[in-house]
Amino acid sequence: MTQAAAAPRKDEQLVHALAVGTRQGALFTDDIRCPVHVEDLATALWEIARSGAAGVFHLAGSDALSRFELGEFIARRDGLDPARLPSACRSVTRLPGGLDVRLDSRTTQQQLTTRLRGAREFLSRADQS
Repeated sequence: MTQAAAAPRKDEQLVHALAVGTRQGALFTDDIRCPVHVEDLATALWEIARSGAAGVFHLAGSDALSRFELGEFIARRDGLDPARLPSACRSVTRLPGGLDVRLDSRTTQQQLTTRLRGAREFLSRADQS
């Protein structure tokens, strides 16, 4: 059974538009997150729900990346020039929310059979799923 290519997500669309110059804006170099592949997240959530486990479960990728670094990975994967991506610091804006939001999923990962891939892995050219 073959799987149809998924439509680009909003963050991927933004990276493409910024890289080709059809949209103004910037990707923040100081806004840190731990992206996880959507299929890994959905599978892990299903696994937890079926297990009957209760409590707090952190489900995040292993790589802490800035929004800018994530954009660079997306651009490279999609054949775009990452050097064309504009960058900025979110700390100089008045946007609400934490700058460095890292989740440590090691304890949750030990309870799962689903492996939570980090962005460096799931955005490599070799892994396009």
